[in-house]
Amino acid sequence: MYYFAYGSNLHREQMQERCPDSEPVAKAKLEGYRLCFNRVADIVEDEGSMVWGAIYTVSQGDIKSLDRYEGYPRFYDKLDVEVEDDQGKVYLAFVYVMTSKGCQEPSDSYYRIIEEGYRDWGLELEPLQQALIESRQRTPFGSSEAKRWG
Repeated sequence: MYYFAYGSNLHREQMQERCPDSEPVAKAKLEGYRLCFNRVADIVEDEGSMVWGAIYTVSQGDIKSLDRYEGYPRFYDKLDVEVEDDQGKVYLAFVYVMTSKGCQEPSDSYYRIIEEGYRDWGLELEPLQQALIESRQRTPFGSSEAKRWG
């Protein structure tokens, strides 16, 4: 099964410890979503945007470990998505999304883990940095959405 990581699970060493059967496959993009922080990484639907991350193959044991770590189904839910690697190959994968949306700055240590993961995969840091800036401004959404999410 394919898993699309966009947050701390991009950190290859951490992912290997958490999911020993996992195998890194490729960096990939998810269209129609945007990276944000609600103390931890999340993605929100946003037409015209995309989130870069990575695809891993994971075993059933790995999925159970990820579910525990991600607080599934209370803290994060799972979605089936299509992601495309940088060679144009499309994968059907699952991804975790927060069940409660909001905007809150991550801890420095958590952010650094994700930043290292971006470097592990050779991803551009700009979208990650932008998500951090938005979390500090507490207005990651358009003005009408900012009011709704508070």
